[in-house]
Amino acid sequence: MQIGIDARAALWYRGSGIGTYTYQLINGMLAADPINQYHFVYPPAKWIKADDEFQLDSGERKNRKFWQDVLQTPDLLEPALDIYHIPQNGIGLPSDCPSRLKVVVTVHDLIPFVLPQTCSKSYLRTALRQLPRIVDRADYIIAVSHCTKRDLVEILGVPVEKIAVIYEAAEPMYSPICKQEAKEQVVEHYGLEEPYILNVGGFSRRKNLLGLVKAFHRVLPKLPPNCKLVIAGGGGGGSYEELHEFVDQRDLADDVLFPGFVPLELMPYLYSGAELFVYPSLYEGFGLPLLEAMACGVPVVAANTSSIPEVAGNAAILFDPYEPQSLPTALINGMKNESTREHLIERGFKQHKRFSWIKTSTETQMVYQSLMQD
Repeated sequence: MQIGIDARAALWYRGSGIGTYTYQLINGMLAADPINQYHFVYPPAKWIKADDEFQLDSGERKNRKFWQDVLQTPDLLEPALDIYHIPQNGIGLPSDCPSRLKVVVTVHDLIPFVLPQTCSKSYLRTALRQLPRIVDRADYIIAVSHCTKRDLVEILGVPVEKIAVIYEAAEPMYSPICKQEAKEQVVEHYGLEEPYILNVGGFSRRKNLLGLVKAFHRVLPKLPPNCKLVIAGGGGGGSYEELHEFVDQRDLADDVLFPGFVPLELMPYLYSGAELFVYPSLYEGFGLPLLEAMACGVPVVAANTSSIPEVAGNAAILFDPYEPQSLPTALINGMKNESTREHLIERGFKQHKRFSWIKTSTETQMVYQSLMQD
């Protein structure tokens, strides 16, 4: 088979769940499939053929104009493809896509339809206009969770038999690191010597970070001395300015820290040095940071919404983000109950091992094969 995959999210959107998914999927395909021929769309919209010397470039920062730039579409008449796979929710699929071409789309979430107020205006316009057309044109849809599958069926009316649920996984770089070594790296790069609670995942309003900061402020006197809340990620996003304003108003600048963009190679140290990882999001299509934290041996507290219980299993303290006392109670339990912490770490290791990129790639190949047999 001649298989084309849009690789631009791996290069332009690395650090996001979609970017990680695309990068790991492509590498997994190349490692596990010596038979089929792969072609990749590189920025801005050119084809690169994978030969024996091919190695996927590694993007480092998000392109803030990704959802506009990816609308520049590649030529689908050359090369002569059997299957074209668009991993970024199908955005960038040409409206004049040849009917003979089998199209696979990975849909990560339906945030524009579930929480439209948390999307950027440009992405919201694009998604609301294009996603109904995309899922209708796609010959097969990969959903990254059963939650996303349900949303596709209930919101966009996609037939159940047209959807395969194929999970994501933590990248191989995430594994336990000696606490002392991790702390040394965190001190060297961020000057952070105190114990800290960690959050990563961006500043969209659906991430519920203001709720996290308010809960942290509420329980701060009950936490270990000098405990910090670290919210990592590049600036921008719906709640970024609001968070800083709240921190300044409550005189929390020494307690709530924003280290900014953290390079990928430092992320395992940041996770491993944390006392607790907290994920208070109101909606996720999957939630990769949950597995990244578990893989690093960090206890996890997370909201009981959308796909999060599906991914976290019994390896996290789940709380109701709409119940004011639920998160403060979970924070205290996750920080101070040693028995609970030990159980969470042990279960976290087991839970994250249920997911693997090898499995993701293998199951995706099965989707391709089934389409060519139809």
